[in-house]
Amino acid sequence: MKALVMRAYRLKDYQVSGPAWMDSARYEIVAKIPADATAAEVSLMLRALLAERFGLAVHRETKELPQFALVVAKGSAKFPASDQDAASAEAADGTRFSPKLTKGADGLPEMAGGPKIPRSYEIAIGGTDGVVYKLWARRETMEQLADRLSAQLNRAVVDRTELKDAYDFVLTWSMETGGTGIPRSGPPPDEIDMHSGPVLTDPGLSIFSALPAQLGLRLEQRRGPLEMLIVDKAERVPTGN
Repeated sequence: MKALVMRAYRLKDYQVSGPAWMDSARYEIVAKIPADATAAEVSLMLRALLAERFGLAVHRETKELPQFALVVAKGSAKFPASDQDAASAEAADGTRFSPKLTKGADGLPEMAGGPKIPRSYEIAIGGTDGVVYKLWARRETMEQLADRLSAQLNRAVVDRTELKDAYDFVLTWSMETGGTGIPRSGPPPDEIDMHSGPVLTDPGLSIFSALPAQLGLRLEQRRGPLEMLIVDKAERVPTGN
């Protein structure tokens, strides 16, 4: 249910506050959407559906809450701006991209093609002790990276790097989960590889240590205003068709 509300109002997980059951209750929705409908129009349709079938009532508040600022660490960022001339010559249809992955010297996957890949690609390797993530970013802005980190940390991350270009970089980090699987936060990775044993060869490689070591960036804890959606009312059992 919470995922439906997030999609309807185009907000992140940490921006929606409601009853605890919304985190686990699941529903199947079958609806027809006009072929020419925009993303904004689909969101409005979903809001209407939730109000009609679930009695959803909400209001918005702006609260001062903890968040992270993505900043450049001492020195400078450790990644290049994208080569836009090369990018324009590459295949535009990244949806068909199927990379060739090989095992690197560190035991983690490497991608053939280096920087000449048509889009960003992320994998998650899950095991009994946690998850290792690897991201090959292609033409990503720092605002896009901040959005990725927001989903990973379930907290607002704002871009304060002052880096305005689009960039290519590779980032590897890990998360201890105690074998509970791969957390569902944000868009799913492009590829998931599950193992029956441990996968954290470097348990200290959290996102907080990986960012400065690999990219020359870091996360600072701050407080700032954040728009919240407060669920005032929602029925767990929807009305019938």
